[in-house]
Amino acid sequence: MILLPSLVHLTAFAIAAKAASNIPIYPITQVVKNKTGYFSDPFHIPYEGNQSIYISGTTHNYLECDTSLTPKCASQKAPQAIKYKNGEVLMKQKGNSTHICSSAGIHPFQSGTGANRTWDAVVTLHVQDNPDCVGLKGWSVIVHAHPADPSAVDVPPTSWVGDKLLIGSFLTAEDANYDGKYFRTPSGELYLLYSKRMPSKSGKRDGVAAVPMDDPQTKKPGANATFLLLPDDDLRSEDYVEGNDTFKLIETGNVRAINGKFVMAYSAASFFRKTYKIGVAYSDTFLPPQSPSPQSYRKVMKENPDHLWGSTGPKEVFYLMQSDETDGWRYVGDQVIAPGVPTVASIGPNSGWVMTFAGYDPNDAPHRPNSNGFIANHRRPYFININVNIPKNTSVAEATDAELQGWITPVHKKTGTAL
Repeated sequence: MILLPSLVHLTAFAIAAKAASNIPIYPITQVVKNKTGYFSDPFHIPYEGNQSIYISGTTHNYLECDTSLTPKCASQKAPQAIKYKNGEVLMKQKGNSTHICSSAGIHPFQSGTGANRTWDAVVTLHVQDNPDCVGLKGWSVIVHAHPADPSAVDVPPTSWVGDKLLIGSFLTAEDANYDGKYFRTPSGELYLLYSKRMPSKSGKRDGVAAVPMDDPQTKKPGANATFLLLPDDDLRSEDYVEGNDTFKLIETGNVRAINGKFVMAYSAASFFRKTYKIGVAYSDTFLPPQSPSPQSYRKVMKENPDHLWGSTGPKEVFYLMQSDETDGWRYVGDQVIAPGVPTVASIGPNSGWVMTFAGYDPNDAPHRPNSNGFIANHRRPYFININVNIPKNTSVAEATDAELQGWITPVHKKTGTAL
């Protein structure tokens, strides 16, 4: 009789772990190994009309699907190449001592309706003070870009010109400052979200921040960035390197408003290790309250008696998908390694809820030379179907952990029910 509770607990835990591996995960592209179909950090682009589905990413391409997001739908059309150049005004801003080495993460944003539609984009630039642009040294900045042809407004533009520095400095190296994206609240306020380093005595702490904008080119005068979500010192699942808490990382926060709440899908840990994982956090307001003390989006937490990720506290994050704890919640490492950079989207004629993300196929995840990290250009785009059950009459602040666990859930392969 003494062993029975433990046996029941272990059996239930094993069933839950097995069920988690049955989350149906669908590829967005058809990959020809070592050649085509790879695509990092898929981000759904909303726009008026929305006939075709456009997805931007880290690389200079759009993926395009017809009216529905279906498995391998982006392979039915060739990826659309995106052109980017640094305009004269931007080049004058950077001066002569700094050199722009590369651009990535071109994320378009449409404003207005009908004849008043316009497009803007934010772009991450990698810069160095070395004209030879050696390796990954240097730092990042975020700039605004305008379409080369402003009159083409029906679909996302494929040619962009960088024209203004928005985040960071061309003269002084700053950590983080990448993955910029615009977000407009239901009440009309415009913000620029991005990944930002927070000064900390505990070590490096990267989180998701937002700065208010007057328009896509102009920050509000005197406005400072507010952190929306940061790592917690006692959550070991957020360690950039497993078992080393000197650097903790939360990044790529993509926000959506649903039923009066703000939902952030985010990534934690390192994108080229199996520790990368997908979380969801919530807030009753886009900017969390900052007084009497700074608050953040609320992570979905779960009791952690088995000390997953080596955390010793009573709770850990209840991730939507993870690939490093084989006996943990919602383990998907048998299908995808290092799932991350998630976006919650309502796509298609029936407005079905999905989550897009990137990861490595377990059978195509080569390591870097002399490293346990994966080669970044082998990341693939995926999506899952999700259940969205965010209530209108319950606030984030009032909800219990158990209630938050059910607000957004993956769909189970066999039964179509949530995990």
